[in-house]
Amino acid sequence: MAYNLVWRDLSSENLEMLRNPHMYKNTSPRDLLARLLGIREPQEPKSAILLDFYVHTLQFGQELEMNDEKLSGLFSLMKEVHRRSTEDRMALEPSFVMFKELLLAHSVHRPPYSIGLFTHAEFRRILAWALDSYYRHYKLYQYVYTNSALGAPCLAILVSMHRKLMEEEAAAAAAAEAEKAEAERVAQLREEYESAVPEEIKDRVAEAVERELARLKEQMEAQFQQQHAEVLASLAAFEGKVPEKPPAKGETIQ
Repeated sequence: MAYNLVWRDLSSENLEMLRNPHMYKNTSPRDLLARLLGIREPQEPKSAILLDFYVHTLQFGQELEMNDEKLSGLFSLMKEVHRRSTEDRMALEPSFVMFKELLLAHSVHRPPYSIGLFTHAEFRRILAWALDSYYRHYKLYQYVYTNSALGAPCLAILVSMHRKLMEEEAAAAAAAEAEKAEAERVAQLREEYESAVPEEIKDRVAEAVERELARLKEQMEAQFQQQHAEVLASLAAFEGKVPEKPPAKGETIQ
């Protein structure tokens, strides 16, 4: 039977609540998520890092414009990956293998073994995102969640470090998205401009360009012929000064 994580942690109603936190007085989406997941102390350092990761996961899914079913599946998949990785103290490589297996189980429609939740394009985007986010900071997560001897000052520093990393990733993603949007806008403007130019004008421009290229070609050929003639003349003048046989003793070159 397929290992289906959809709706395990967040229902469609839960996701709607997170999209509209203003309905709950003095409650941020982050605090609301903590309440839905049963996290009693969201400001506690380890809980804070975990919530940052969960929020970052939901933001990524929203960037891909996932529907509720896919968003719920993605959230629970990453939550399960983190749980297994920390509880079993997995090294990075076996954890990543486990992550890929779970992702594949939700990306290929092959009942009863797997479900086709994510498309091939989404599979590749999720894989790249996980590598650049969760597994990029994997040692930090392992250090925080498998080390019981960490004191409050050390945990506070790690929380600050993690938030900064999340902010940098979000800024980089936003910049890349803005660059992509600008490239698409320029391409669309170029296409609209070209389609707005009448065919008659395009033909005239093409003819003018051909005439100009032909003129430049003739000019370059004339310059080449002139330079070639000058080289031959210089060579002939030089050869005229060179005697056909060595001068006799006491004879000078005229």
